[in-house]
Amino acid sequence: MTATKKQRVPALRFPEFREGWEEKSIGAVTDRYVNSVEVNEEEWYREIGIRSHGKGIFHKELIKGESLGNKRVFWIKENAFIVNIVFAWEQAVAKTTINEVGFIASHRFPMYLPRKGQSSTDYLLHFFLTRKGKTLLELASPGGAGRNKTLGQKEFEKTSFYLPSLSEQQKIAEFLCLVDKRIELLKEKKKNLEAYKKGVMQQIFSQTLRFKNKNGNNYPKWEEKKLREILIEHKTKNNNKHKIEEVFSVAKHQGVINQIEHLGRSYAGEDTSNYKVVYPNDVIYTKSPTSDFPFGIVKQNKLDRTGIVSTLYAVFRPKSQNIGYILDSYFLSPANTYNYLVPLVQKGAKNTMNISNNDFLDGAVIPLPVDEEEQQKIVDFLSAIDDPISLSSTQIKESKNYKKGLLQQMFV
Repeated sequence: MTATKKQRVPALRFPEFREGWEEKSIGAVTDRYVNSVEVNEEEWYREIGIRSHGKGIFHKELIKGESLGNKRVFWIKENAFIVNIVFAWEQAVAKTTINEVGFIASHRFPMYLPRKGQSSTDYLLHFFLTRKGKTLLELASPGGAGRNKTLGQKEFEKTSFYLPSLSEQQKIAEFLCLVDKRIELLKEKKKNLEAYKKGVMQQIFSQTLRFKNKNGNNYPKWEEKKLREILIEHKTKNNNKHKIEEVFSVAKHQGVINQIEHLGRSYAGEDTSNYKVVYPNDVIYTKSPTSDFPFGIVKQNKLDRTGIVSTLYAVFRPKSQNIGYILDSYFLSPANTYNYLVPLVQKGAKNTMNISNNDFLDGAVIPLPVDEEEQQKIVDFLSAIDDPISLSSTQIKESKNYKKGLLQQMFV
């Protein structure tokens, strides 16, 4: 691909294309597809939904026709550009595939088929995932935030943008689809590695998988321990103002992570003197509920640096780095975390979690290896799986950034 500074052509372009791009409206290059469903109250149907931020289509549970009531629904057509008018301004757009044939959607999900010789569905989808495409969706969605900010379909169809020839559209779309495919393959690889690690951890903590010492003999039996026996709440605060500036968050998948990297910005106030200091290898319990973990999550700080967290977190120093890692692995399981915390947590007003740090330490006993050599073998084994998982995460992030750059340069 070569760069060009000509007007109304992209900054980054395949060299075989030279002609300028033409300004056209959505209505001029697509045809609205409408195929109403004659709902039978005794039949079963499945609806689709569309996630915001270009995250695609999801399939809802089966629903009986009688439950649809007077709702207007339409059959899904393959290879259509489809938009959720309620959240179009958040780029709730997608392409329908053969996987959605036989599904239905409400009137809030208009579909547009590419007009022959004029447009490509894949190209349209990628365009509306660019910054320019998002702006056009927002302009066609007047009103306030949320459900009051609904896409005006007539206005949308009048929306104009610069469009290359169909052959160039297809070339751009094919290239970007290859990038998408690479991202999906990396996600699948990461998912399989995580599933493998989960299966291995289940065997380790159920003790169906045991390591042998250098003489081929079994290590001592595991012992049941209370967390108080292996964790100490050190309560170190960031007393000297701004002495430690990096703020951590604790995430379900990423674990302990820089807050700006995780959330896009820091939510810490100017005065962080009451924030708790988190050293490398510390174990953190956050009481914020998340999917699969209704009573919070437990993570070890595997970063090689010190940071701070808000006073809402409980921070503990483990007996050893390996014990902290093993606890982190134990609490990766939603079932283990739920079973440990459910007897301890009392939900207060507005669904807040009422559990003291002492209660957390004095919960049920947990079976743990006591031999330090066995602990090291467990950590080494699981860490060897962590490395390719971490590499996959990095590759996914890099590929997404690469695609983001392409989206900004390959469109007008």
